[in-house]
Amino acid sequence: MELVGISEIAALASTSRAAISNWVSRDPSFPEPVADLACGQIWNKQEIELWLRKNNHLREGNMDAKANLQVGQIYTHDYICKTFGGDAKGGSYLPQNKQTILCGCFTTTMNPEAPEVVLVGNGPKIIGKAEILAAQGGSIPVFLKMGTNQWKYQGMFELLSFSKNPADFEAKATLADRNDVAAILTFKRITG
Repeated sequence: MELVGISEIAALASTSRAAISNWVSRDPSFPEPVADLACGQIWNKQEIELWLRKNNHLREGNMDAKANLQVGQIYTHDYICKTFGGDAKGGSYLPQNKQTILCGCFTTTMNPEAPEVVLVGNGPKIIGKAEILAAQGGSIPVFLKMGTNQWKYQGMFELLSFSKNPADFEAKATLADRNDVAAILTFKRITG
């Protein structure tokens, strides 16, 4: 029997630990824990996956949603949060789960050349997310904000570079009328 705790369940469901705690305390259909240890409750993973699937919360179910994204289609922020999970609900420009960046959510007011060029602000969390993406490499799905709760899917974009060298971003920061830029991410469209 494989066991899981709150954090593992949150990862399976692409949601927060707080959401799982709410299910545990408020949903009588949520499976009973197999043990209540000093470090927290633990459950049978198979029972949890069955419950998540039955209640349409299992992350695997979101794989179809990701595969069916249509370039040019408008999606709500709630849809992006439900589909990709991680810390998307916090309004992050690079939603992540643990040490994996899940997608990009950019605004053209902050990044006039997005999605190909994203100017990274100077906050530690903002730079930290860009560094995680740089270490991760590969490609991510990208959305551009079109209006209140309207995000247009742009396709899959491969990260080309990440630079903290001011020579690489100062001119673009000036054109964007931003004085908070500490780095730059450049992308190339690979689908869409």
